Amino acid sequence: MHILTNLLLWLHFIGVGMGVGGGIALSQVGPRLVAAPADQRGQWWPLETFFSRIGAAGLAILLTTGPLMVWLKFGGPGGFTGWFWVKMALVATAAVAVGLHEWAGARFRRGDVGATPLMFIAGRLAGAAIVLAMLSAVFAFN
Repeated sequence: MHILTNLLLWLHFIGVGMGVGGGIALSQVGPRLVAAPADQRGQWWPLETFFSRIGAAGLAILLTTGPLMVWLKFGGPGGFTGWFWVKMALVATAAVAVGLHEWAGARFRRGDVGATPLMFIAGRLAGAAIVLAMLSAVFAFN
């Protein structure tokens, strides 16, 4: 069991790296995509799609490995402090923000320029929530 929980923790760290890395890349590609003339956006969409998928896959890994570790290593969330629940609220916030970002991005891709502010707000909210969730995790598990 110890090897399994260590592998899950390793995968969890991989998920953090993918989520944060994808988000940082999107923070650079997104503004360039939005600022590009409509006829030149085709150059930026493959990068936006690639980095979005990396970030979303990282979040999926986190949402899978996290609960598995909670139950396999700790027997459930019963003994955790309030920091754990703060972390969970921040993870939920990040998941909703990523969903909003994806939805707004799909609207933008269909030509709805009015979705741009929501893309930026949701992306920044997701990034802040993930960083704060990691800080909360330090207090929850240390």
